[in-house]
This record gives sequence, structure tokens and C-alpha cells, in this order.
Amino acid sequence: MIIIKNTDSFEVFTDCSKFKLDRPCVYQKYNNVTCKKCKNYSKLSANSANKNNKRILIVKLGAMGDVLRTTFILNGLKEIYSKSEISWIVDIKNAAVLKGNNLIDRVIHNNYDNVIKYLANEFFDIVINLDLAFESLSLTKLSNKKKVLGFTLDDRRNIITSNNYAKEWLKASAYDKLKKANTFTYQYWMSKITELPKDNYEIIVPLQKKSIEKAEKFLKDNNINNNKKIIGINPGAGNMWKLKKWTPKGFIETAKYFSQKGYFVLLLGSTHDKNEIDLILKENMSNVISTGINNTIPDFFAKINLCNVVLCGDTMALHAAAGLKKNIVALFGPTSINEIEIYSKGVKIQSNKNCVVCYKQECNLADTCMEAITAKDVIKAVKQYL
Repeated sequence: MIIIKNTDSFEVFTDCSKFKLDRPCVYQKYNNVTCKKCKNYSKLSANSANKNNKRILIVKLGAMGDVLRTTFILNGLKEIYSKSEISWIVDIKNAAVLKGNNLIDRVIHNNYDNVIKYLANEFFDIVINLDLAFESLSLTKLSNKKKVLGFTLDDRRNIITSNNYAKEWLKASAYDKLKKANTFTYQYWMSKITELPKDNYEIIVPLQKKSIEKAEKFLKDNNINNNKKIIGINPGAGNMWKLKKWTPKGFIETAKYFSQKGYFVLLLGSTHDKNEIDLILKENMSNVISTGINNTIPDFFAKINLCNVVLCGDTMALHAAAGLKKNIVALFGPTSINEIEIYSKGVKIQSNKNCVVCYKQECNLADTCMEAITAKDVIKAVKQYL
């Protein structure tokens, strides 16, 4: 039996980025180097003292529109921490909106093996979690970090808030009455929670070269004169928030008006919006053309970029149009008109029903809040940007 009496020289530097915790590192394995004498020691938290070199993790899993609109914080973070390294954990189905975003160093897809290994082997100066979903809170709690901005959990499953703004956002998320009373945008609240100096940073919508080329080809194939103003209509709202949809009748009446005036109307949407798009196309209006329902997210962004004004509800298309600096006519009923930021590039129309901002996903009323919005008002709003 071999006994090593002096083990001081075998001290283990467990905070080294090269050490995988459960086995010797490559330098020990192949060069027989101990931690104390290793020239490749890389302390995970080495940059913590340097304000500009922070390692930042953002936990924002979904939904896709929420992920997209939250990209506004990136410019603010880079303003404060100019040489920061930013990672983002996101659900795989929502990751496409981050593709090509050059302010993100690493996008981590949220699957168990991938994300747990990543969190176990990394250290972050700041973890930003703006979600109250249990999974997001749990991932934040599991991360190795010095500081949390937003929300995490304690050992008894209580939510811990990083400042008073986070505490107020938590209350509003728990009580629809407070949500309805809110007069500030999502960008305002998130910038305060993340301690950014201002709240008017823009949503980042990366445009891919290939997608831009496809969009230009789409114009050519459909004989669309891009010297003419183009109206984009996103008539759906996905499957989760069906009450956010305006009526097919309203969209048809609006499309018909502008079709008769000689404008091009592009129908924007995904497979979730097929029924609404098919109902509009069934009217066989001239110059009313579907951009397709199976576009990739980069292709979808490029199609929105063709438009001079975008008509939509409270949807992902709205946030994309805002990031692309398009004029927007946005329609609101069950969700907060005040929370949505359009950067002074358009008009927000809210239903005149007393029950608006109910945040319900089902409604028993014979005429819903969205049905109370008239095509006349919508047409008037769109005309301002033509």
C-alpha cells in the first residue's frame, strides 16, 4: 500500500475552468501537472473585479415574442459593461429570434443535459432572470453566480426579488387588477429591474442576408412595386391568446379598402394563423398576397421589413416590427395597451369595452372586446402612414 504523507502539493483548484470536477484535467492527465504549478489555471471568476468584463447570463426561455422584446436590454448591458460576455438560455422552439444577434456570445438551448452541465461548469458575475415561471426560477437558483437581477428562489420555494421594481412586477403578475392599473411599458419595468440607465433601448431584430434576398425575390415574383407603400397585416395571435385576435371581418374590410386604393397588402403569419389568412384570401382581393405560413423566423423578419406599416394585435409580429422601426397600428383588448412599447412609431388602438385588460383566455360575452374595434378606426390609423 502506497501512502503519500504530504498532500499539500495536491491542492485542487476547483474553480478552474479547465477542471471538469469529477476527473483529472488534461494538463494533469497528460503532463502530470498539479494545480499549484499549472500555468493554464483559469479562474472562472477572474474578471469579477473588472467592471467591463462581467460574465452575464440571461434566463429567458419563452414565449417567442417575450424573448424577442427582451433583447432590448442587451444594448443597455453593453453600455454599462462594454466588454461583457453574454450568454442566454432559451427554449429551443424560441431560439430562432436570437439567431444572428451579435450582442450574444452564446445561446444555450434549454434541454436538461445541456443546460445542467452548462450551469454546473460556469460562473457568472450576474444572472438576469425576468421570468416568474418555475423552470426559469429554478435555473437561476442552480447557477453559480455573484448577483441576481430579477427573480430567483430561496430554499423554501419563496421568490426572491432583486429590488423594489422586481417586487412590484411580481405583485402585478399575481393580481390582474394591478396589471390593469399599470401605466408603464415592459421596457420601463425590465430596465429598472436590470438596473439599466434608461428604458428606450431598441429591440434587436437581426436580418439575415439570405432572407433579405428571398424577400426581394418575393416582391419580384409577385410583381410588387416597392416604390408603392406596402401594408403588412398579421391577422392572428397564436393558439394561446385567441382573444387577442381582431375579427376576420375587420381585417377583410380593412384589406379591401386599401386594395381598392391600389396599395399592396401582405398577409403575415405562421401556421397558427392559417384560418385567418385563408378567410382573407378567399375574398380574392387584388394586391392582397400571402407571404406564406411556413417561413423561417429570419424569413418572417425579412417579410415584415418589406412593409411600410404593420397592422397587428399584441403579437410577436408587433415586437419584430418595432425592432425594425416600422410604423405600427396595434390593436388591444384583453392585454395591457400601456405595457407594449412601439417606440413612438405608430398608433395603439384599445377596445372601448369596460372589461379590457382582463388577461382572460376565454370570454363568455356575446361580443368580445376585440369585436368592438371598428374597421373605420383602423383604416383611419393606417392611412396616417401612407
